[in-house]
Amino acid sequence: MAQEQQPRDDDPQQAELLHRTLDVLAGAYLPFVPTLRGAKHCVIPLWACAKAGYWAGGGLAAALLLRLGRDGGALMRGANGQDHGNVWWSLSEAPHGALTPVQTEEVLRAGADSLLRMGPGEIGEQTCSNALLACARLRRSPTDLLHHLAACLAAPAASRQHLANSLYALGELREDCGHIPRPADLERLAAGVVRRLDGGDEGAGSSGGEGGGDRFIPQHLSNMLLGCTKLDLTDPDLLRPLAAAAGHAAERMGAQELANSLYALARLGCTGPAYEAAVLRLTAAVQQRLRHQPDTFAPQGLANMLYALVELRRERPAAAPVAALAAECRRRGFAGFRPQELSNSAWALGKMGHDGDQGWFAAAVAAALRPDVIRGFNPQDWSNIWYVLALVRHRPDPAFLESTVAASNVLRARANGQACANLLWALATLGLPYEPRLVGALVERLGELLQEGEVNAQILASSLWALAVMGPGVLFHHRRTAEALLREVVRRWDRAGALAFQDGSSAGAASAVAYLTQLWQVQQELAHAGGCGDLAGIMAAGGGDGSQGSLLGEMQRAATWGMEAAHTTSQLQQQVVSALGRLQRRLAAEQQPSGSSPILSVSEEEQVEGVSGLVDMVVELAGGRRVAVEVDGPWHFMANDPHMRAPGGATQLRDRQLARLFGAGNVVSVPYWEWEVHGAGGREEGYLLRLLGLQVDGL
Repeated sequence: MAQEQQPRDDDPQQAELLHRTLDVLAGAYLPFVPTLRGAKHCVIPLWACAKAGYWAGGGLAAALLLRLGRDGGALMRGANGQDHGNVWWSLSEAPHGALTPVQTEEVLRAGADSLLRMGPGEIGEQTCSNALLACARLRRSPTDLLHHLAACLAAPAASRQHLANSLYALGELREDCGHIPRPADLERLAAGVVRRLDGGDEGAGSSGGEGGGDRFIPQHLSNMLLGCTKLDLTDPDLLRPLAAAAGHAAERMGAQELANSLYALARLGCTGPAYEAAVLRLTAAVQQRLRHQPDTFAPQGLANMLYALVELRRERPAAAPVAALAAECRRRGFAGFRPQELSNSAWALGKMGHDGDQGWFAAAVAAALRPDVIRGFNPQDWSNIWYVLALVRHRPDPAFLESTVAASNVLRARANGQACANLLWALATLGLPYEPRLVGALVERLGELLQEGEVNAQILASSLWALAVMGPGVLFHHRRTAEALLREVVRRWDRAGALAFQDGSSAGAASAVAYLTQLWQVQQELAHAGGCGDLAGIMAAGGGDGSQGSLLGEMQRAATWGMEAAHTTSQLQQQVVSALGRLQRRLAAEQQPSGSSPILSVSEEEQVEGVSGLVDMVVELAGGRRVAVEVDGPWHFMANDPHMRAPGGATQLRDRQLARLFGAGNVVSVPYWEWEVHGAGGREEGYLLRLLGLQVDGL
């Protein structure tokens, strides 16, 4: 800082110079503080301390508060509205630990009593919004005062800045303190915002830090959207113009404002044509900032935007900055990401089908394994990240499974039903070895939650299916909880039939089919699991002759219907079928004199009782041997090295069930990587003969 020059705001020496100056002033002013007779003589220097961040030096702020709170807060009770607003604002600016409750409590109590006796004209809109913001920052929720301030601010003349600040503050108070504003006050505040947004682009304002009385600045718009989220304000008459104004202001928004706006729109369910233009403008601004100023986004902002893009259905890279956000997370090595931000980012990318970059998920797992991160993982974080790893078929570093096992006690004590089901489903889907400690903790927790009524149909079906995939021995090992879960399935069926398995969404019928199909697969495992005969009888007896009909019959019908609805024939399967057909015809022609062909028939997509899907091909060989041939594309295997040839849990379950029906050695797979090598150039017939265990001269 040069001599005789005005210091810049960002000059690091400015704060030091200011504090030295205040040291001198505080030393001169402190002797007078105990005898000050007017509130303003305490409030103005207190406000100056807050503006300068001057809390420790000389004890001036503490002395001023002591004077304001003396004699039951007599000075505060005689203060005007502006003084009250400045005191509340100043106290909310103090860093944690700078002041004690002894120093502040009497001042705030007297201030609240005094404000309650004032009308709107005496308090003023700035005092209302300052006091509401201060209550939010201090996490104080005196109900009567908050109602009074909101009512005073809801007057028609309230300015844009104070409307925005108050809507945001009320949202913070709702989320952090549980304060519920009166609907009439919220309606008046919302109406005031709408009136001032009616000017269209004019309402979007400039990018200035404070904003004029007749302009909404970008920060106001993003804060109001966040406030609406926390207050559950979903009226389209408010959200549509507010979203439009945020869209128009997108190019002038900072990184945090962009992230907050998209996150809020997602939480508020702002999808569809009415919000399309706003979302496009916001995502375009995000893309631009990621290109030129990526470091301005905080980790929380990156995670929140990825979440928002899922909820706003902006999965297509051409329409949203999905790839750019993912690349920025990985470029940073997830530095600074807290467990929730890391797991939420992974969850979002998995939900959007971003499975082509397995290196991204490997980097996310590596970041999660950092000691400072993994220590903070809670059950929801474990659930989210395992769930998405299963979605994208990424089998993680063994150290991640070991760390999850080490967290078994935490999961046993604190996981909710969805977290338990997600973890079990992920472990099964990824085909990981059975971990008795981890699975035991999750199953025991599910048993407790079942007794508390915290287990829905999806949790029941997914958890039982996961145990079945892990193997019949696992069902036997956890038979006590498995029995309780199965009896709950039957109880719900007897009460409501298939409706008990609908999840209440627009796809409720489809969800019921999926859950009942899972239960059908569970039943097949129970029927063949040693020591589980009594468990197999539970669902078999469900419904009986009751009004809902047979549970077992409905499960079988669901499996058949789901199989038919999901049926597709891949190009890879068509190639193998065609090659097998040619081989059969040629062998039949060559063996015609003896009348003995090694391949008698090839049946495509055959339905086999006891299996929920169609068998790709059933080949009948001479001597009566029947072989099930499954053509397995990439989706049957893990997607990351070195596990790309490891089958997933669902494929393992299919093969196990087919082996029971066709016999050991009579279930074979044509994996995609083998067909890529042997499926052309005249090599396919020899490959298929070897696969079927046949020897033919010349091949």
